[in-house]
Amino acid sequence: MLEQIGETSWGSYPKIWNLGHRAAAELFDGPVIVEEKLDGSQFSFGKFNGELRVRSRGKQMDVEAPEKMFVRAVETVVAIEDLLRDGWTYRAEYLSKPKHNTLAYGRVPHNYLIILDINDGCQSYLPHKEKKNEAECLDLEVTPLLFEGVVESADQLREFMDRVSILGGQKIEGVVVKNYAKYGPDGKALMGKHVSEQFKEMHGKDWKLRHPGGKDIIEDIAGRFRTESRWEKAVQHLRERGELENSPRDIGPLLKEVNQDVLEECGDEIKELLWKWAWKRLSGKVTHGLPEWYKNKLMESQFEGDDPCSE
Repeated sequence: MLEQIGETSWGSYPKIWNLGHRAAAELFDGPVIVEEKLDGSQFSFGKFNGELRVRSRGKQMDVEAPEKMFVRAVETVVAIEDLLRDGWTYRAEYLSKPKHNTLAYGRVPHNYLIILDINDGCQSYLPHKEKKNEAECLDLEVTPLLFEGVVESADQLREFMDRVSILGGQKIEGVVVKNYAKYGPDGKALMGKHVSEQFKEMHGKDWKLRHPGGKDIIEDIAGRFRTESRWEKAVQHLRERGELENSPRDIGPLLKEVNQDVLEECGDEIKELLWKWAWKRLSGKVTHGLPEWYKNKLMESQFEGDDPCSE
């Protein structure tokens, strides 16, 4: 029988929030580590009571019959199974080829996997130095440590964006910030990400809300979030979970995946945009008639000798 996930290191990796999302509000309260964000597929593996386990971002897989796109990752894990520490979960980014998703890197990680984190217990993470040593024992690379300590300003993070990726061929896609001492809404270690303007899903458009009619604002907001890169991410997620059929039947699940992604990543931003648009109009409506009312009140006071503001 499998152990309860809450009592072991096994389970899904923490949600990585966009910087600025309210869920990441406490991310910079205390020291953090900053590492390169890679454009691959999330992959976790570990050995529990001698049983080898593997999982993608969305689901646990059968080691002997993994999803097709993860075959090379599983082959690597099977080859190093005897080196794995029982009870530990190894978190990695998997790239089967240099252009695994959007970015075309100069190479793939050694043995197709690069270690992101290692859990030696439930929400317990190895420090970077120990993580790197453990990765070397497995003949795997580890994501580069860009900074460790207290981040004082956004400019500190921006300085990293011109670096060339550890995989070459591209500047880094972005950075991942990790605060193991804080927890997100999912009850897991708090993590955030900042993606470079070049590859950000919004494409760094200089977008601002105009003064449209009710129908136009929906089009404006939808246009901001309706990007092919977001659609590509939905395809990637379905493929990782083994749910992609490469047929028109994929359309329904893709629509659902995109909407869920927008809701999770951008829901607060959309609410704020809608509120700002609505309040400009609503605030005028709730005070409609006030100027005339007050002028009449002032006029009446001339004849009554009353303070117009008195009870």
